[in-house]
Amino acid sequence: MTKIMTVTELRKNIFSVIEAARINKQITKIMLHGEVVAEIRPKKSIKKKTTHLLDLINSFPKTKSMTVKEMDEAYRKAMMKKHGEYLSGRK
Repeated sequence: MTKIMTVTELRKNIFSVIEAARINKQITKIMLHGEVVAEIRPKKSIKKKTTHLLDLINSFPKTKSMTVKEMDEAYRKAMMKKHGEYLSGRK
């Protein structure tokens, strides 16, 4: 089964994605703004040169120690910075 996820879906379902990778279900791509930013495969597959999911997560050192709430807050701040300070309705 092949599944393409957006970054928002990944952020909301990160633990489901990790579990799927752990049991060798194929999750192949992560998309950001309609563009593929990562290809993922379980460690047993060697068909393509791709990034392992856990390697992808561990490549961002700050996210290893962040909780989901902290990741969500960081994402919200980044979007506010990109799109305008009051985009989210908060001041």
